[in-house]
Amino acid sequence: MMTTNEFLSFVKSRGANIFPPLTMTDTTVANTNLQDLRAAMLPSFMFDLYKSCSGITLGSAYIFGPKKTERGVKYPIPSIITVNKEMNQNKNLFGKTVFGRNDLFWFAFDTNGTCFMLDNLTLSVLRKYDDPYRAMIDCLIIGKI
Repeated sequence: MMTTNEFLSFVKSRGANIFPPLTMTDTTVANTNLQDLRAAMLPSFMFDLYKSCSGITLGSAYIFGPKKTERGVKYPIPSIITVNKEMNQNKNLFGKTVFGRNDLFWFAFDTNGTCFMLDNLTLSVLRKYDDPYRAMIDCLIIGKI
């Protein structure tokens, strides 16, 4: 399995924009907000990622950060909290937190830290991942195709 630094190096080599990290307080507040939504709380791999960056974009794909990310264009990238507030009524997301998206799929993790590729319309599970970094790579690379 990859490390966070290996993952960031890989996606950066493919042209990803990696936004500067925020404070640990921002990540802790995001985690508390997810708990309030009854979504899955941040697993260790997300804490590790947020120590290094506050979000990632590649083409039309995003890994959402703990706060809204301004990126110098008209539309900022929403926070992981905003995305999950808007989507938490869907029964297919029960016990999951959406952490990324591209034009074709949504990506989420559950309370165990298992990641999933979700159908863009129904949010039903299309693929289950053993490696969270593989899920994030799929999210970002598919967004560039």
